[in-house]
Amino acid sequence: MVYLLALSIPAFAQNPKFAPVRTDIPMGGSLSPRQEEPVFAVCSKQGMRILVSRDDGKTWKQTFLATDSREDGGWHGNYAVYGMAYTEGVIGVFSGWGTPGIYIGSDDGETWSHLNKEPAKLGSAWGATGGKGIMLTAADQWRGITSSSVTHANWKKHSLRELLNGGKTHHIICGFGDYKGGRFLAIGDNRQVFFSQDLCKTWKHGRIPEGVGDRGQQAIAFGNNIFVCSFQEKVARSLDGGMTWTLHDHGLKGSAAWRGLSFVNGEFWLTGRRSGGRRSKDGATWNALPSGTPTGRFVQSPNGTIINVARFRYDIKRSTDGKSWETVFTAPGGKAKAKDVTWDTAFAVYGKVNKAAK
Repeated sequence: MVYLLALSIPAFAQNPKFAPVRTDIPMGGSLSPRQEEPVFAVCSKQGMRILVSRDDGKTWKQTFLATDSREDGGWHGNYAVYGMAYTEGVIGVFSGWGTPGIYIGSDDGETWSHLNKEPAKLGSAWGATGGKGIMLTAADQWRGITSSSVTHANWKKHSLRELLNGGKTHHIICGFGDYKGGRFLAIGDNRQVFFSQDLCKTWKHGRIPEGVGDRGQQAIAFGNNIFVCSFQEKVARSLDGGMTWTLHDHGLKGSAAWRGLSFVNGEFWLTGRRSGGRRSKDGATWNALPSGTPTGRFVQSPNGTIINVARFRYDIKRSTDGKSWETVFTAPGGKAKAKDVTWDTAFAVYGKVNKAAK
């Protein structure tokens, strides 16, 4: 693992095809999380538009926007978002694909800064996760994976070259589960698996067996002491913290929703892009979700409230029982019809943050 090189922010990621990198966002290093107040937070696929609810998901307030540029529709660019994470009082949002990464965070959901204390060329982000006070982003075989210090002020790149031993991988997603004190996973193309048993200090390598495509890993979820990774054809399941995997039919008809795997109500939920979904308690046997279950991803509070977002839908849905759903936020006037991806609500987290200043 190597320390990231310090650079001045204007010195990189100024590709004219993409929105310019903002130089007015303050640097990090001053977070002081006290975990005083529960919030839900949602982020757009493009532009880092962040919406926060402090009343159990009933009403929403925009607290940050990096840019209203659509770049290339949220797929590449400085502000193409590929991850959102929460851990121990801090919310992180991660963008940058085809560019260096931009990592921002907040300890109250209102005031946002770079997570890194000093300007640095951070790793691109195809996925992000958090747990035990650590955050992790993942990219590919060249840019590796990048983990934070417990203050999130400093970041380290972990090279995957030796673990791959000549193999190749790309489009790495990542996940965290409270397995034996905390387990971080990163899964990329060609069914390559990387897992850490010591909170990102060291990494080991595994493989998902043949039977799914060499590309197409969508999302990682953890629950009931089980890791599940979704693919188009099947799901992969690990009972030993990501070391070994088995494949199982999920029974979903048609294409899955973008990163539409979640763990809610004590079970895994996998939803289709347009409709339909499957659920499982053990990741091996899957049954139909109730009709009317929305597509996309879900995040749940300890009191049972569920928030749902989905790529290309431009709204936020809420449920208190997982059966009936209410749309509690819709992108304003014509934004959805215009496919303004800076309003494309695609990521959601729940956690306790500091009370907002009056």
